[in-house]
Amino acid sequence: MPAPARIAAVTALTAGLLTAASPASAAPAQPEGKIVVFVTEGAEVSLAGTELREYPPSSACQAFPAGAHVVANQSTGRLLFFADPFCLTPAPPPFNFIPPGHGAHVSPTGGFRVG
Repeated sequence: MPAPARIAAVTALTAGLLTAASPASAAPAQPEGKIVVFVTEGAEVSLAGTELREYPPSSACQAFPAGAHVVANQSTGRLLFFADPFCLTPAPPPFNFIPPGHGAHVSPTGGFRVG
């Protein structure tokens, strides 16, 4: 292959790789799965046990329900915790987030979002 043809081929390949790796060309993946919150038995009395609350993973702030006790992150995104239900005050480390597949005790006065 003559030198100008090789240069053109390498230039085209490099341009294609840069375009494929460009953040502008790849839309961020929406987290999948669910966030599950267990509410203490005293907050909801039922003969069938306590119903679990399920939330879609979202970057929007979600307040924990009254009596929230434990949360399980069954989503593909990191779950961020906040000290208030409006997600204005991040929880202090090491309690500020949990990765997918993990759970934690929570305060019913806080909030959460995926991010």
